[in-house]
Order: sequence, then C-alpha cells, then structure tokens
Amino acid sequence: MDLGMLIFFYIMKLNHVQRKEKKFLKVGIIRFPCSNCDFDTLHFFQKFNHKAEFVWHKETHLKPFDLLVLPGGFAFGDRVYKKATGKYILDPGTQALNSPVMVAIYQAAKKDLPILGICNGFQILVKAGLLPGVLKQNKSKQFFCDWTTCEIMGNSFFNDKSLLHQTFKIPVAHGYGRYDISQREYQELERNGQIFLKFKNSNPNGSTKNIAGVSNKKGTIFGLMPHPERTSNGKYFMRAIEKYIYG
Repeated sequence: MDLGMLIFFYIMKLNHVQRKEKKFLKVGIIRFPCSNCDFDTLHFFQKFNHKAEFVWHKETHLKPFDLLVLPGGFAFGDRVYKKATGKYILDPGTQALNSPVMVAIYQAAKKDLPILGICNGFQILVKAGLLPGVLKQNKSKQFFCDWTTCEIMGNSFFNDKSLLHQTFKIPVAHGYGRYDISQREYQELERNGQIFLKFKNSNPNGSTKNIAGVSNKKGTIFGLMPHPERTSNGKYFMRAIEKYIYG
C-alpha cells in the first residue's frame, strides 16, 4: 500500500472517531457579586463533559455560547441601598438589573438563545421581565432549606416530553421564592404549557398553585426555584438540556 492510500485511510479513521465523540455544550455562567451557587453550576455541567465558564457581571459582550445560566445565590446580597452606607431593603434580583451584563442577556434573549435561571437566577429573570410573574417573600417569612418533591408538567423542562409527570427530589434554599400571579395569568400560563414544574405534597414557600418553575411563551427561557444542579437526578435535567440544544 502506497503512502497516499495510508494517509487516506488515516484521515477516514480520524473522521470516524471524531463523529463518535460526544458533543459538548458551550455554557456561560453569569456571576454577580455574592453569587454562591456558581461553582455548583459550573461543576454540574463539567461533570457531563460540557465546556462551562464564568461570565463576570461587568461583561457587555458574550462569547458564542449554546446556553446561558444565571445561578443561585444572593446577587449583591439581595440588598438595594439608597446610599452606599445607608439603609437598605431586601429585594432579590433588583440590583443585578443594573449590571452591564444584563444588556448582553437581553440581546441573547431576543436571539432566542436558551437561558436558564436557578433560584436567584430565576428571581433576576423575573425582575428583568424575561419571565412572567412575581417572586415574593416566603409565606412563612422564613428562609427555607430542605428537599422537596417536584413534578414535571406543562411543556416540560426544556420541552423534554419524556419527563412529563415524573417526580424528582430536588433541594430548595430561599427566602423569597413564593411565585405569585393572578388567576387570569395562571390560566394563561397553564394554557400555554409554561408552568413546567410544581411542588408536590408540600409547598415550601406558599407559591400560587404550587408553582416551582416557569418558562417564557417561546419556550427559550426557563426559571425555577429548586436546584437541579444539586440533585442526584441531575442527569435527567442535563439530558433535557442537551436534547433541546442538539435538536
């Protein structure tokens, strides 16, 4: 066999190996001051061999990511100050809206880039008007941290129909996670399949109709109070994201 044929077969073999290699997602994880679930989220995607990296809140331009994630935590300490050293109020997500990276997030949303908000990230997306509803202080007026049982419904998490009506144990940790909407708004979200996650058996925060997660009408932006990156069932949520993006 001459050298030309050897090179030809080598290239063919190399292409075959590359085709068999698993695809990976390019994930941008938005970090705000006081984000504290950023590394949990980073490790969650890295565990499934995806290329995840942090994006600092002062960035105004994003790399060509496949997915943006706003992780849990307490962006800017959940505090809003009238003066730098004065009195403050607790209003999770509000201060993050002034970060330069929000301009890039709005632009990404307009281009239908998939976006996921977890806990505080959900609060920020709601405050930004990218997801419907309002998130208020827990009905108990106390911070709640424990495992909850949740059921997948509506159009499902990242539209993965194989997850519909399955239940998962997912932890929550929040003080302002009570999702609130009017009856009319609830009926509209239900009709559109935008409510993809509900608490089952017990409601840790008093949210309307046990709502734990919603999407936008287009089904490109998803937000939830529970932490799928912390559950042992994380592979189901990851597979849903992969199928959504890979097509």
